Amino acid sequence: MIHRKIDDINKNDLDALVTDGVTEGRTIEFKQELPGNSDGEKKEFLADVSSFANAAGGDLIFGIEDTGGVASAIPGLAGFDKDKEVLRLEQSILNGLEPRIPGLRFHAVEGFSNGPVLILRIPNSWASPHMVTFKGTSRFYTRNNAGKHQMDVGEIRGAFTASEALPERIRRFRDERLGKIVAEETPVRLFDCAKIVIHVLPAQSFTQPPSLDMADLLNDFGKLPILGYGGGERRLNLDGLLTFASSTDGECFGYSQLFRNGAIETVDSTTLHPESDDDKTIAPVYEQFAKNCARQFLDFQRNLGLSTPVFIFLSMIGVAGFTMWVRGRSPRFGKEYNKIDRDILLLPDVMVEDFEAEMDQVLRPTFDAVWQSSGFPRSQNYDEDGNWDPQL
Repeated sequence: MIHRKIDDINKNDLDALVTDGVTEGRTIEFKQELPGNSDGEKKEFLADVSSFANAAGGDLIFGIEDTGGVASAIPGLAGFDKDKEVLRLEQSILNGLEPRIPGLRFHAVEGFSNGPVLILRIPNSWASPHMVTFKGTSRFYTRNNAGKHQMDVGEIRGAFTASEALPERIRRFRDERLGKIVAEETPVRLFDCAKIVIHVLPAQSFTQPPSLDMADLLNDFGKLPILGYGGGERRLNLDGLLTFASSTDGECFGYSQLFRNGAIETVDSTTLHPESDDDKTIAPVYEQFAKNCARQFLDFQRNLGLSTPVFIFLSMIGVAGFTMWVRGRSPRFGKEYNKIDRDILLLPDVMVEDFEAEMDQVLRPTFDAVWQSSGFPRSQNYDEDGNWDPQL
């Protein structure tokens, strides 16, 4: 794999493959031409794609000649129509592999004699193993340093086991982090009140964590907000990079933690601060804060080179007895049967498969669950058709 964000790869990076004599292997393969429309070529292409997804991920690069597996020349692709060819390849993958591979990225690089070079970056998939199903085929492939090979029974069984364990590993990380927050083992001292917590956890962080230089990121860390705040002070810590908003007495309104594996946690300890024991309400404006925060976190993770899917978890701590604030305060407002019946709300997690996804739709099931915990059918920040219509 070329160790750069795919959208940043340029002609110099590709020329270096030839200059340095880079050899095909577990995470990179060269093809002189795009696959054709014959059944054999389609099956070969699907075997290549699935082998990367079922192993460590990697780059499949079209428009490069190789000699014995070593990059030797870069003529590019003659007569290449990017939109047409990318659509054709995407359709081939969609119709010929099961289950679908999330997070595939294409990138064309100009500047070669015959035409552009096309790079297909395939992530190490959280949903593996992927099977080639084209024309009734039922084959699993993976890769090692010698290239792709068909998986044996033991490899298939191991891939299924690892895939099934991944969601549990991600949830366990969230649960352990919530335990530390409840125990006040946080990187900064927070106000002693109810808290909103968001975890934005890429699957890649738990399968193939990126190599992040925290010292270099420190200077660019202003892009990472705190839930409900635009930013704050920042510093390195053992877990990675921390930004926090402190008050004059040393307690903090909240913090955001970027972990070394690319996962992000943000905690807000003021939005749910009640005026009195009789006014324990959750203001719906928190949904806007959560949407904005999640959007910026996803953009930040994409810029770090992480891939989808990304799992978003929203939790609330210390909310037993709280109710949702509603405009005009309905007759049911504040009744005992309308109060949240538990101290910690573990809301349904949502999965983001596209970094461009609209956060109001992605997070709606989570927001609905918060309102339902207080006796309402759905979030009041959406209209009857499910469109974002904030009633803040």
